[in-house]
This record gives sequence, structure tokens and C-alpha cells, in this order.
Amino acid sequence: MKPAPFEYVVANSVSDAIHALQKYGADSCIIAGGQSLLQEMNMRQAKPSYIVDINGITDLDYVRLTSDSLAIGALTRHRTIERSELVASHCPILRKAVEHIAHFQIRSRGTIGGSLVQNAPGAEYGVVARLLDAQMVIAGPQGERIVPASGFFQSHFTTVVKPDEVLTEIRFPLLSSHTGYSFLEVTRRHGHIPIVSAAATLELDEKETVTDVRVALGNVSGEGVPYRVRAVEKLRGLTFNLERVEQLQKDIEAEVNPDLEADKKAAFIKQLSGIQGRRVSELASAEYRKEAAAILSVRALKIAYEQLKGAK
Repeated sequence: MKPAPFEYVVANSVSDAIHALQKYGADSCIIAGGQSLLQEMNMRQAKPSYIVDINGITDLDYVRLTSDSLAIGALTRHRTIERSELVASHCPILRKAVEHIAHFQIRSRGTIGGSLVQNAPGAEYGVVARLLDAQMVIAGPQGERIVPASGFFQSHFTTVVKPDEVLTEIRFPLLSSHTGYSFLEVTRRHGHIPIVSAAATLELDEKETVTDVRVALGNVSGEGVPYRVRAVEKLRGLTFNLERVEQLQKDIEAEVNPDLEADKKAAFIKQLSGIQGRRVSELASAEYRKEAAAILSVRALKIAYEQLKGAK
């Protein structure tokens, strides 16, 4: 199919983009990498009357080290992040997550800002942002505002970015050399949309006492937002022990609450084939994702521990 007719608007600065979004209102839409938007337009799932192209805003394409964070411009391509030495040195879990995003052709075009604003279920950047408590810088008619990852995602494909605002920068906290990390996914095939994604970080003191532990999951929340697991907090202050970690699996499975209507909402399957296959239904079910989330969480913590020990 072809997209519905639309007008093409070029923005060469953030202020240009905000002005265009204000002028054309709800009928306008930003295009960055276009890897998701163009597909939706071709399928007539999205029908914006005005497309505001922000690819000319080169000031939004960067990876910078600050005193307390790794600042990444919203127009930075996945491939740039994947190859960045700054990312590898100061936030390596981000590189690990990017390796799971689609295929290299898409990673060469797609942007971190576009992925975060789209907020697709299980999307890699959102899980890492929630895990690390990243901060989102959003520009609008009233100036800039900074929103923590915990308040950025609202529901499936919805964030707090308003129709006349632009996400400009993402600030990820720096990981110390004493932090182990891991990122895992369950997908039908490598590069496909995650069924469940999991990220973990782990910090130990010299006696292997857990000083910080975090796990975040994608596509397991009924609200459609990246989810921080509470059960792992039980490990804080205790000596890291694989048996203790394995005992958390049932707690995590009980804690997560996937959307029970996930199968019915898998509309893309019906659109493409008209048939919802049994195997797809099983993989998308809430029961499957609860179990997978628990298993991945435990596995991610174990890998983070092994990675931390290997780095010493």
C-alpha cells in the first residue's frame, strides 16, 4: 500500500520543529529515522496530514560525556551508539541492548529518540532507560523540561511528549567499573519485536555483598511501560549467592502482570495473514510472558555477576 496524501515540512532547528508542530497541530507528525512511521503510513495505520522532517537538525546527533552522565542526542542513530567508544566505556549495557535492535540496515537509520517516543512494547532503549533512571530532555513552546524515565512512558505507544514538543536529549547515568550488566531478549527470530526483554545491573563490595541490584523488563506490564522489578531488592545487603537469585524466580513471576488481552490485541498478525497461528498465540500470551520474564531476570542477574567477576 501507499501512504495517504501529506505535506512535507523541513525543520532545520528545534525551534523550527516546535513552530511547525504548533502551526499544524494534531495533524502533524515528526519523522526522524522513519523506520516505524513509514511502515505505519504505508499500512494506513497512521495518516498525518503534515510530516515534519527533523533530520536536518544536526545539533541533535551526538554522544557526549558529562560530569555525571552520558548525554545522547535524540537524532543519534542506533549504529552510532553501537560503535561509540564512549558508550562502550561508560554505559556498555546500552551497546549490548542496541545489538538486539532489528538488523544493521535499520540500525543505520533508526534513532534513539524516535524509538523512545514511539514506546513500542519491549523496545530496548526504554528498558535500559528505566533500569538506569535515565533523564529525558524535552523542548517545547514553554522551554525545556527534564523528565525521569519513571515518568516518561505512559502506555503502549504513548509518552509524556506533547504534540508540540520534541525529545532532544537522553542522559544515561555512568556505569562504574564495579558494575556487572546484562541484556537479554526472547524473540521469534533475532531482530524481531521482543516478546520479553530483560536488563540487569549488579554492584558488589569487596566481600561480594550486594550494594546495588536492578532488573527492568519490557512487554510485561499491563500499562505498556518498561517495568522495574521490586523482588530483586531482597538481595541488597546480602552476600551474592546463585541459590538466592534462583529463589527469586517465583517471586518475579508472581509480581509481573502482563496484559491478559495481549493475544486479542496482536492485530498485526491478522492484518498480514488473516490467521492467528497457535504458536504465535502461545508466545504472546500473558502466561508465557510471566514465565519468560522470571527466567530472563534470573539469567540476566547471573550473567551480570559473571561479567562483573570477569572484569576484575
